[in-house]
Amino acid sequence: MLASDVWLDVAFPHVIYISGTRGSGKSFDLGVLIEGISRLSEPTQIQQQVQPITSILLDTQNQFWTLKYSPNLNIPEHRKQLDDLAEWKIPPNKVSDIELFSPRGSPKLIGDETEFSIRPCDVELPEWCALLGQEVYSPQGHVLRAALKRLSGRNFAISDLLADINRDANWPGISESTRNAVSYKLEDYSDSGLFDPNGLRIVDLLKEGRCNVFMVRELSDGDKSLVTAIIAKSLFRTMGDFHSRMKLAKFRGEKAAGPILPGRVWFLIDEAHVVAGKGNDSPARDALVEFVKRGRDAGLSLVLATQQPSAVDDRILSQVNFSLNHRLTFQSDVTSAISRIPTKIVSSMRTGGATISDFGDMLRYLESGDCFLGDQSTSRCLLVKIRPRVTAHGGYSPT
Repeated sequence: MLASDVWLDVAFPHVIYISGTRGSGKSFDLGVLIEGISRLSEPTQIQQQVQPITSILLDTQNQFWTLKYSPNLNIPEHRKQLDDLAEWKIPPNKVSDIELFSPRGSPKLIGDETEFSIRPCDVELPEWCALLGQEVYSPQGHVLRAALKRLSGRNFAISDLLADINRDANWPGISESTRNAVSYKLEDYSDSGLFDPNGLRIVDLLKEGRCNVFMVRELSDGDKSLVTAIIAKSLFRTMGDFHSRMKLAKFRGEKAAGPILPGRVWFLIDEAHVVAGKGNDSPARDALVEFVKRGRDAGLSLVLATQQPSAVDDRILSQVNFSLNHRLTFQSDVTSAISRIPTKIVSSMRTGGATISDFGDMLRYLESGDCFLGDQSTSRCLLVKIRPRVTAHGGYSPT
């Protein structure tokens, strides 16, 4: 049944959508994609003329640190992986240029993670309101707007924002209870370590071919969404400015001013419904909508993986040009996943002596590691088996 190799062209930007139930292979796919675009320690046949691409992965389950390592024969779960690699005649490997990040103050899993925090000056009013559970056009939203306006242009700390809100002279006609509704929640973040004026600068991540893994399992869903928003916005702004400078310099026949950055960056998000779901005011949602609609000119690709396709914001998925659909069971998820396949679906499939003509049933019968690939550029929908991971897979179930 599986007679031909299937390759993904990474020479131009993509918006890739991966769906499937737990254990069907979607997080595995993220690892496979990162292996394909990253700088590996040994030459490998899984890449064809690939110039390593810078990537940033939002790891919501803290399982992708294993990209740094080859499969370990002493780990029972890895023996099956090594057997599969031998069957495919692919040697094990590891990502050679990778940096792991963990939120400042959270326990370190590996021990060599780099701590990260967010600069408060990078958070805009709608994101503050979403994070603190306030409406933009509410009295509390007005307090935040006015305080942020006074602090505009400064690399301020949460303590500076609190001091402005608590200064009575700044708020004629505004009740203390209105300000308290904001300041009490800000005080929690002041103590958390998530915010710091010396926090994350996106340009520091943009090293040619480097894989950056943000291990954010310890954060709340709202904080994960905020980290996603900051990365997406900063990438879009920084890479957009860079490509504009490069195009202008090329047009004028001059050397480009400013730092030289990688031409392409991939942003990969596991469990995308957590950070950009429907119906909840998520800090990341609008940032990702802009990212997928305008990121191509900035050399940006986005990869979203989810076990709940029906829960991801439709505006983000409207730009999908490549999809991987693993096994799904609930009808709402099946319907949502099918609606985002960027080409015509398979009309019938013969399996076990029977012909299946309902594509939803085809998805339900898929085995782990098998998926339907939908590709807009070729207008094809194919049944494929994902190759084994060459790096250690960290997403196996505990025994």
